[in-house]
Amino acid sequence: MIPLVELMRLFSQLSARNQPVLLLNTYRGVPVSHEARVISIHKGYVVFDVHPEQGACLSLEEKTYVQSELLPEVYNAHVVAVDLAKNQSILTEFTGAGTSLGKRMTVRVQPQEPIEVELYDGEHRVPGQLVDISSTGVGIFTVATYIYSDLSFDKGTKVYIDFRLPVTNDFVRLQGRINSVAHQQGTFLHRLGLSILSNPDAEPMLKRYVDLRQQEILDELQRVSASMRQESSLKS
Repeated sequence: MIPLVELMRLFSQLSARNQPVLLLNTYRGVPVSHEARVISIHKGYVVFDVHPEQGACLSLEEKTYVQSELLPEVYNAHVVAVDLAKNQSILTEFTGAGTSLGKRMTVRVQPQEPIEVELYDGEHRVPGQLVDISSTGVGIFTVATYIYSDLSFDKGTKVYIDFRLPVTNDFVRLQGRINSVAHQQGTFLHRLGLSILSNPDAEPMLKRYVDLRQQEILDELQRVSASMRQESSLKS
């Protein structure tokens, strides 16, 4: 990673050229990415002019990813402050995060309400809740290992996933492979990350749902952003 002084010099060049960077946040699993421009720099702190909806995400997440052709890599940055009325944000603590945004740009929507699912590993049928979904993967919370003492979820295990999609009530059966297992500290929950194996019958239904939910989430973000800006204006 390049020294901070050199990184600040690159941000100064971006400012002098009026050349934008790209910021990336997520809102309910949907990537939110807009251009931002450097306004000023002071001792490791960089002030950006940001898109209103990006500003709302910066305020909510308190972090962001920064990408530019002029920068040697993508940077993760800490949000110090956001002025929603002025559409400005101060970022600092820039740390390298690889050479591309990669999978961070994947749309993985959160359902409006958790979706009840049933997992089947060939021996046990266990309940869970689907908490995010894309066309290629799902995230599921389950307490199954506490229900069945002889059950463990291991990476690479194939399972069937049964659930009904909201709105259409379409029944979906997927086969997935467990990619990650994480215990939620202080709870009995495990979060499973699964990749979906090819299923031509289910793919159109999943795409319709993900596209619909993505638009609902973006519409919600517009409303949240407008409300936050109004509240900020009243305080200033």
